[in-house]
Amino acid sequence: MKWVSLALIGVVLVLCSCKKKGAEAQPPQTADSAPAAGTSPNPADPGQGATAQPAPAINTTAAISDVNEAMKARDYQKATATLLAVQQQPLNPQQAAVVHQQMVQLQGALAGAVASGDPNAKAAADRLRASAKH
Repeated sequence: MKWVSLALIGVVLVLCSCKKKGAEAQPPQTADSAPAAGTSPNPADPGQGATAQPAPAINTTAAISDVNEAMKARDYQKATATLLAVQQQPLNPQQAAVVHQQMVQLQGALAGAVASGDPNAKAAADRLRASAKH
């Protein structure tokens, strides 16, 4: 059973590190390159779809604090959702390091909880795996 936990940790780490490298390859979006606020698709052009709204900015410090609280409460799904949302934000190198460390801690906690049979942890681990595939 111990090797299953170690294998799960390894798989999650590999999958999350792959996603991180892909996110770093994308240039950060600046205000100059962002679509103007209030612009709408041209109704005369049926091929043009609705413009995607940028995700609201997340306070990284508050989000990491929320992740810590969720992990203490063993609310792994909330911790996972919050951490995945933070990873989608543009981060400076210090924030990225903190988020990475938090992800490692979450993965370790998830591995132990999944091995113990916690269905909440299993669902959170499944969500991490699914997010790494995108």
